[in-house]
Amino acid sequence: MTDNGMFPINDLYVFPLYQTRDDYFKATGEEAPPWNPNKPVKGWFDPAARSTNKRTFLYDFTLLYDKNGMVIPDEKGTPLVDQLALLREDAGSVNILPRETMVDYGPGSKVAPIPVPMRALKSEEEFVFTFGGVVAVRLKTAYKTTVNAFTTGDRELLEKIAAKLGVV
Repeated sequence: MTDNGMFPINDLYVFPLYQTRDDYFKATGEEAPPWNPNKPVKGWFDPAARSTNKRTFLYDFTLLYDKNGMVIPDEKGTPLVDQLALLREDAGSVNILPRETMVDYGPGSKVAPIPVPMRALKSEEEFVFTFGGVVAVRLKTAYKTTVNAFTTGDRELLEKIAAKLGVV
C-alpha cells in the first residue's frame, strides 16, 4: 500500500494472473494450452472448474472493459463492476499469447481480455482511476486525510460551494 492509502487491484484478485506462458509454467509446472486466436486473452483459471460437472461459473465481482481493453467508468466516473459468466472449459483454462505475439483480430477489431474475478470491496475501500486510466483501490479514510494539492478543509469547502451552485 502506498502512503496515500492506495493499492493495486491485483491485491483483490481471487486467482493468480499469469502475464506470460513462462509465468504460467513456472507457477503450475504445466504448459499453457495452445493459444486460441478466436477467444479473448485470459491469464487466470479457476481450479474448481477443472474438477466439477458444473457447466457454468458465475463470478460476482469483475471490472467491466470496453473493446479496447479500457475499464468503463460508471455514471459517477468510478470504475464499473459487473458479473462474469464463463463456461466450465473457459473458466478452468487460460488463453495466453505465445511469446512476442500481439493480438490482431482484423482491421478495427479489438477484444478486451477476460477480467480476473475479485473479492468484493470492503466498506472502507473504493475503486479509483489513477494516472493513465489505471484502476487502483483506495482506502476512503486514508484519502480524506491525504493532502493532494488541496487540504481536507479545501475539499470540504469546494464540496459546499458545488452543492450551493447545484453542480454536484
